[in-house]
Amino acid sequence: MKILKRTLIIQSLGILGITLLLLSTWNIGWASTQTTHVPDMKVTMDYWAPYYRPAVASVPDGVAIHIVNPTSSPHTLTHDGCRMSGPCAFDTGAVQPGKEFTIPALPPGKYSYYCALHPIMTGEIIVIPREPMLSQAANKEN
Repeated sequence: MKILKRTLIIQSLGILGITLLLLSTWNIGWASTQTTHVPDMKVTMDYWAPYYRPAVASVPDGVAIHIVNPTSSPHTLTHDGCRMSGPCAFDTGAVQPGKEFTIPALPPGKYSYYCALHPIMTGEIIVIPREPMLSQAANKEN
């Protein structure tokens, strides 16, 4: 009886060890496919408030903003400056259902926007300068 229990324990440990080995190999392979570049920011249009997800998108300068419209209606991302006689930083025009649009990287600052077709839809893009972020990180290390 003791020999049978030992055999079952050894077999169970062997199966567990093989399983852990396979999982660790899979995880190493998965981790090696990860990239370190900064991806484009993605803003998705939606039917419900806040209508743009995220409603406030923060990105470092140099990063493009990728707009996706999965709804069944056309929408825009129109910078408030376009309607307030200020500088117009971006206007996607009508992004049709199932279509996408990319706003090139913007200079640092705050950019409030709305949908020209549905003015209740509003959002904001905040572009953060990279250099102050890097100098702040360097100051914290010292």
